[in-house]
Amino acid sequence: MKLRCTSGSLRLRVRKSDVAQLRTAGVVRESLYFFDNQVFMFELMVADVTDIHSTFEQGCITVRLPRCLAQQWMDSNEVGLECHAPLHILIEKDFPCRHTNTDDRTDTFYELEP
Repeated sequence: MKLRCTSGSLRLRVRKSDVAQLRTAGVVRESLYFFDNQVFMFELMVADVTDIHSTFEQGCITVRLPRCLAQQWMDSNEVGLECHAPLHILIEKDFPCRHTNTDDRTDTFYELEP
């Protein structure tokens, strides 16, 4: 899973393996370890919520997806989920990089490319 942050915006790109883990475990988590024993984490979680929303607690960004919406998205060819309030959140199935041919495409959603 990849994270991209810009002013007022949070974007998560998930691979096929991430979607498989989200389906079975209900959560996908990535960690970034710093030299001074600090950890930054971000996670995508299926939860009993009514809307997509995010929190930031104890060095972890958590994006929660409503269970029904997450299931529909995982089972379809729909590429992205999005919400706009108060933070713009975009969750997308990941495509292979277009500027290089050396990437392994098997863990991307290459078959959904336009």
